[in-house]
Amino acid sequence: MMLDNNDQFKSSIEEQNYFLNEVEAVTKTGVYSINLKEDQFFIDTIGRSILGISTDCVLSLAQASHLFSTSSTVKTLLQTCLKGDYFKQDLEMQSFEKEKVWVHLTGKPRYNNKREVVGIRGVFMSIDKYVRDNQEVQRHTRIIEAQNERLLHFAHIVSHNLRSHSSNLELTLDLFKDVVEDERTKVFYSYLNEVSQNLSTTLKHLNQVVTASAQNSSSVSIDLSQAVQKVLDRHQKALEEIDAIVKIDFSAFDCIEYVPSFFEDTLETFVSNSIKHRSSDRKLVLQICTKTVKDKKLFEFKDNGSGIDLERDESKIFRVYKDSKTKGQTKGLSLFLAKNQIEALGGDLVVKSTLGQQTTFIIKF
Repeated sequence: MMLDNNDQFKSSIEEQNYFLNEVEAVTKTGVYSINLKEDQFFIDTIGRSILGISTDCVLSLAQASHLFSTSSTVKTLLQTCLKGDYFKQDLEMQSFEKEKVWVHLTGKPRYNNKREVVGIRGVFMSIDKYVRDNQEVQRHTRIIEAQNERLLHFAHIVSHNLRSHSSNLELTLDLFKDVVEDERTKVFYSYLNEVSQNLSTTLKHLNQVVTASAQNSSSVSIDLSQAVQKVLDRHQKALEEIDAIVKIDFSAFDCIEYVPSFFEDTLETFVSNSIKHRSSDRKLVLQICTKTVKDKKLFEFKDNGSGIDLERDESKIFRVYKDSKTKGQTKGLSLFLAKNQIEALGGDLVVKSTLGQQTTFIIKF
């Protein structure tokens, strides 16, 4: 059976009304209109449900104004439309039961034939859930920030006090160094000295973690050539013994704004790991360079060492873990610290590697 044009028109209107009603219901969007000349206020069913207004309740403009949290808000919105302007605003309203409700409200002036503003009409959507959720997130964020600040303060105290005790232990052992006589005492002294050195190293790492988040203001301009050479000089003997080759290319950029101690600590980790995990089949080659990719500055440190099995060990590279093969010793601390320090300054550290061939660490500034 063929529909005539009139039936098709009615069908189209019904379809549009259906979808409009569904959108309103899903998004909790109501409509309203105000007749300023006759003191009339209209609000649809969804709007009434949002503001807790019963279906048989008729509101005057004065009564409707009480739905707003403040009278100044009503005056401001009315004046906006009386000037012929359109408004849209997120604001807190109150339901008929005086409960606070957040809505996104819009309004446009209505004109008569003489272009006089005679009313206002618009829509409002309930955003109460999203505002409440955001407020809750902000509240938890403030709590977490306060807790982190207290923990950081506590960590500073602990780190300072432990370093003081560690220094006293080192000094005491140094005084006893010349009075060690029998073999048993020498072994005992050697053991204590090793413990003292390990404690000092651990406290140094702890201090780096503690101070990482507070170093943003300490960034200065770093000459990459000087910084890299400084670290290489510390490893010169080890590099010469294995006849290592170092290739440097800072043509992309040769300076960065960074914390010098953080950058040197990271380089120290890279060089030490490259020497330690070099391949026995070939000379160690270190390639250190800078690149720019889509206006992003990259610092790359590449070696041709034994590589990393990323499928097996990727989750361990930048975290601290216990190694059962070395009697539960802590592993991965240096790279954990490096990534922690880089991220504290808004950067990132990633690794690319092929087992048995090469490893590349990339600092993204």
